Amino acid sequence: MAAIEPVVHESSPNITFVRTRVLAASLLIWLIGCVTFYVIMIADNSIRFFEALSMLLFCVLFGWIAFSFSLAMEGFWGTLRSRRVSPPTLEKLPEASSHRTAILMPIYNESPTRVFAAIAAMREQLLETPRIGKYDFFVLSDSTDSDIWLEEEWCWSELVDRLGDVNGDADPSSDQIGIYYRHRSENTARKAGNVADFCEHWGVQYRYMIVLDADSLISASTIDEMVRRMDGDNALGILQVPPVPVGRQSLFARLQQFAAAVYGPMFAEGFDRFAGDRGNYWGHNAIIRTSAFMRHCSLPILNGLPPLGGEILSHDFVEAALMVRAGWKVKLANDLGGSYEECPTTLLDFVKRDHRWCQGNLQHWQVMLAERIHPISRMHFLSGILSYVAAPLWLLFLTTTVVAAIINAQSSDGSIAVDTRSMCVALFVGSMGLLLLPKALSVATLCLNGEKRRRLGGVLPIVISAAFETVLSTILAPLIAVYHARCVLSVLTGHNVKWNAQQRSETGVSWSEATAQMWPLTLLGLATTVGLGLVEPGWLIWFSPLLIGWTLSIPIAVVMGSRLVGRKLAKAGLLRISSERLPEPILSRHQYWICEIKAMRSEREHESLFEKLFHDPKFRDQHIEILRAAANDRRVPADAPEWGERCKSNVSAEEIEKPARRRLLCDDEWVEKIGAGSPTQ
Repeated sequence: MAAIEPVVHESSPNITFVRTRVLAASLLIWLIGCVTFYVIMIADNSIRFFEALSMLLFCVLFGWIAFSFSLAMEGFWGTLRSRRVSPPTLEKLPEASSHRTAILMPIYNESPTRVFAAIAAMREQLLETPRIGKYDFFVLSDSTDSDIWLEEEWCWSELVDRLGDVNGDADPSSDQIGIYYRHRSENTARKAGNVADFCEHWGVQYRYMIVLDADSLISASTIDEMVRRMDGDNALGILQVPPVPVGRQSLFARLQQFAAAVYGPMFAEGFDRFAGDRGNYWGHNAIIRTSAFMRHCSLPILNGLPPLGGEILSHDFVEAALMVRAGWKVKLANDLGGSYEECPTTLLDFVKRDHRWCQGNLQHWQVMLAERIHPISRMHFLSGILSYVAAPLWLLFLTTTVVAAIINAQSSDGSIAVDTRSMCVALFVGSMGLLLLPKALSVATLCLNGEKRRRLGGVLPIVISAAFETVLSTILAPLIAVYHARCVLSVLTGHNVKWNAQQRSETGVSWSEATAQMWPLTLLGLATTVGLGLVEPGWLIWFSPLLIGWTLSIPIAVVMGSRLVGRKLAKAGLLRISSERLPEPILSRHQYWICEIKAMRSEREHESLFEKLFHDPKFRDQHIEILRAAANDRRVPADAPEWGERCKSNVSAEEIEKPARRRLLCDDEWVEKIGAGSPTQ
């Protein structure tokens, strides 16, 4: 089981002093950079329009870099001052609590096999170890695909039957760990509405709720420690445990997994020291005090129409800010392990997911300016907005800088350029240092930690992998920046994002798919290369990462999504994380249960679950019970397109078109009658 490794600081830092130190360092670095850039701009004793615009953009972007660097350095300082102690023994833990904790798994058209395998693995671990709390699992489905919906019900039923001792009804006094399933017929407010619906119907029975994603896994020891910390601090509203990406094989996924394992802890430490009790919430792998959440975290409807108005898409930042505004603590448990998730496996899946996140983050400007929002929460919102807005600003900065340099070159004799060349090089080197030094320090810190160094394969594989990841990330950054810029422009021009299920399987990227998506970037890269070569061939070296990323975007997308390339690198000892070398029990049990559920399903792999409703009374009755238990039965109205299908007598499953199935499945009366072969009028 994943060990809990609390970090104990030699002296608790004064949070005001830490924040002052970070902000002062950021301001100093920012001033040095801006003054240097200004001196370069006025070297010819004049500032033209494009130079002024470039200067303005530089100030915004360099401030963002300076603050991120200062946070990372604070994390490095905190890591140096911390010391590891043994995890608490069971004798030190409090006695079992009488209250219950609900573990929520909101899902939307996800793989039922992977979802219920995760539930089974976590429940199994909790049953095998002494527990300080009582737990129940809730699978909260918003699935709209009728086949996936019925497969969820089948997986739940089969798993409950196999486990044998799972409650049929939630019982707050029971020591058993129940697994409950609920499906919503109306997907109001997406995931936030899904969780809110749980709180409305069952929240009062649970002191805490642990919110997961469909790809989340948390070890039993970490779950217990989360509850213990909530019990020990009655002012703690949300405790976020950073999830570590694991379990993927493609090159793109391995880059993310390695970066999170090596660089993530230092940045998390810096963020934790700066935010203190005013931290943030990432929407999953966190424990929440249910009563406080129900009282204070009702999401507002934003002014205006979507995409910037209406329902909030990215609910987590907002819920954290509302909790902080009400006086509750929101903390990051960056010292806890045993918290896992999966990451996008291809570049195309990554940018699709980011489009939705981009719209959600841009919506936050209204909340950021709302009354009584804590200044640290406002900074969280601003950081989230800049994480996407920085992309178009960066591309505009590059364009204006190149145009300004061309104009200056045409209007001067070149002597001024020679005088300022050393300052330009110094500014470039300094900027790269701000971006790369935190990575280097993270690698050095990791290599000095004997246990972590061994878990990642030793110094040489870590250093080579870090260098490889840095080179590839540098090439990918301009490519991703273009997509982020497109996302921002799409949202600002009124295009509302669709709420689609995330692609979690490793399907890779075909050459045809990559070409269809990336050919505009390839043309942009070729055009930029030719243009820079004609204007100033020496610039090709400085712009090489950008030109390589754009021009070779098609093969890059294919290679990044390749599991074969990822596995070959792993075989060579590169980009491997500790969970691959020493698999955590929870990850191994998850894979075991995936195989078990697939084996159970393979016995009836040719059976349509929709057809099963027509000839299996037990399965049909279960479906009706699920509808009625959550009050989600919905009659098909007479003016609905499905009314004709509803009224057919002696209807068979194959006669019903797939688009009509979901609406009919919500009609408990219709489902009840299909067994008798006479749907009601």
